[in-house]
Amino acid sequence: MREGWDTPDRAALIEALSVFWLILLYIWRIRLFHPWRWLIVVSLVIASHATRREGVRALGLGWQEFRRGASRVGPWVVLLAGALLGTGALLGTINPVVARRAPGSLGVYLVWGLVQQWLLNGYLLNRLLQGGAGRWAPLTAATLFTLAHLPNWFLMAVSLAGGYLAAVLFLRYRSLLVLGLAHGLIGFLLNLVVPDEISGRFLVGPRYILHQYGTYPEALL
Repeated sequence: MREGWDTPDRAALIEALSVFWLILLYIWRIRLFHPWRWLIVVSLVIASHATRREGVRALGLGWQEFRRGASRVGPWVVLLAGALLGTGALLGTINPVVARRAPGSLGVYLVWGLVQQWLLNGYLLNRLLQGGAGRWAPLTAATLFTLAHLPNWFLMAVSLAGGYLAAVLFLRYRSLLVLGLAHGLIGFLLNLVVPDEISGRFLVGPRYILHQYGTYPEALL
């Protein structure tokens, strides 16, 4: 695979948008009846990496990049984590249920953070760059990432800001591992300290609507 993409690859752009629509289709329709079919989307993305012969560096999995990214990004993540915990303690919003489940829940969040950063940066951002998005690629990737969190306004706001920052940092340090672990940690802490009435219990799509309004969209049944 070429590390620089001078000639726009329209197929890459079409592919990225197609996968994004599949993700939306899964969230809004397929998950209700076939919850495990997200594996199809994952398989398609993995097949795309293999077909394009994308190596460790292109996906942000290099050890050298991890060390460099951790040294630059890590201190800011620790600072933000401390600020979230301090704010939660000061305002008395730390969720005792989440706190009791912290060991297992944190592990799940770390894995999920890696998966989301892989889809956002390892896949979408790379494809947008290949497709000729240029300097608009980080914002475009963050926007798509945000739309995947509809209609949860809290997650959409966090996803837009966090997704854009993650895309910019990925281009600078090229470490999916650092960003994925940071994503997981901050996501867990937000779940720990942000009240459910604000976070919507971190639900998206029809499940958010069901939680907020007590009814499931009939058009999706």
